[in-house]
Amino acid sequence: MADKLTLPKAKFSHELTAAPVDPTMKAAEATTAKLYRVPVDKIKPIPGFNVRVESPEYVAHRDMIRQSIANNGFDATKPLAGYVAKEGDENVIYVTDGHTRLAAVQEHNADPDTPEAEEINVLPVMVHSKEVSLTDLTVALHTANNGRPLTPFELGVVVKRLMAEEGAKKGEIAGRLGVTPRYLDDVLLLANADAKVKQHVAAGSVSSTMAIQLLRKDSDSAAEKIEAAVKKTAGTGKKATKKHTGPKMQKVKVSVPFASGDDMKEIVKAVAAKVREAVAAEEGEDDTKLAAVDGTVNLVIEVPAPEKPKPAKKAPAKKAAAAKPAKKASTKKAAPADDAEEAKPAKKASTKKAAAKPAKKSKAKADLGIEGAEEVGEDDEVAILPPKVSSDEDVPDDEEVDI
Repeated sequence: MADKLTLPKAKFSHELTAAPVDPTMKAAEATTAKLYRVPVDKIKPIPGFNVRVESPEYVAHRDMIRQSIANNGFDATKPLAGYVAKEGDENVIYVTDGHTRLAAVQEHNADPDTPEAEEINVLPVMVHSKEVSLTDLTVALHTANNGRPLTPFELGVVVKRLMAEEGAKKGEIAGRLGVTPRYLDDVLLLANADAKVKQHVAAGSVSSTMAIQLLRKDSDSAAEKIEAAVKKTAGTGKKATKKHTGPKMQKVKVSVPFASGDDMKEIVKAVAAKVREAVAAEEGEDDTKLAAVDGTVNLVIEVPAPEKPKPAKKAPAKKAAAAKPAKKASTKKAAPADDAEEAKPAKKASTKKAAAKPAKKSKAKADLGIEGAEEVGEDDEVAILPPKVSSDEDVPDDEEVDI
């Protein structure tokens, strides 16, 4: 394995004391319109706050941004987010969102091939208000991230920090981060895993999906299995997957028929005999000790399905059907009051009015001037989906052998 990566710490504390914004910006020679334009050397990260792991994937992403900045300049429409705080007796400007872009600019400026005239010396910064807490900034590491999403491990560190706060509840944290409670539990498994597991996941030697599956199954043996799997793929440039954690498995189908009146003990004995045929046991007096092999016994028992209570479901349907003729009868009573010929056009007219209503709605929503575009109403909600864990590569289907 390559040099160990520096991983973010789950235990994090920092005394965040708000400082006056305007004097600090003036002292930093920052100018402002709607945003502050701050010299790059006056912007600094909160020590230990950023949860990004400088993995090969991260470095490649940062270098891609650096190249884009070299070609196109810094996109001023996407400012950094910052917080003005006290650091000892000094007022400082912390970056709270945009760590990767700041690092890319610093790399660009430090490159000896970058002409001095093309260095970026000032960056736009949107400053948080004094009321923002460290918890708010920690949540924003995930929710305010519009670039490269946090990896499951990095998000796990965020969750672990939030869980360490007094009175923290999983449900509330999941809601603030926009993820499901199950996904929150999964990323916590990674954040609480063995140090070797964290290193392999952070380095991309093994997928988060596989690590989570092994940790769920047996957290004590997960590290050993992952270590062995990574050794098998060392030097190939490929991630370790489930197929690298042990021998190739096959499914052995067994069948034990039974009939009404059969002895239950005899049925169980027949099933046990089939299991003995499929699973290797050590030689001995009773052959009850399994050989050095792992596996799973899944039982599927076929029995008659219970009948569905159909009559109970049909009864409400008949009542609903009986109610329809009553509506028709009321329509017929209204017809004799006037001439039948005149009543028909009245129905058509009401139909046209009903058809006109959707047209008005579509007019109200089409005011963007783009066909098919609709304005989001006040009652409409935007769905927030949890980030997905990237899946392992396809593994060939297991073989099936009949006995």
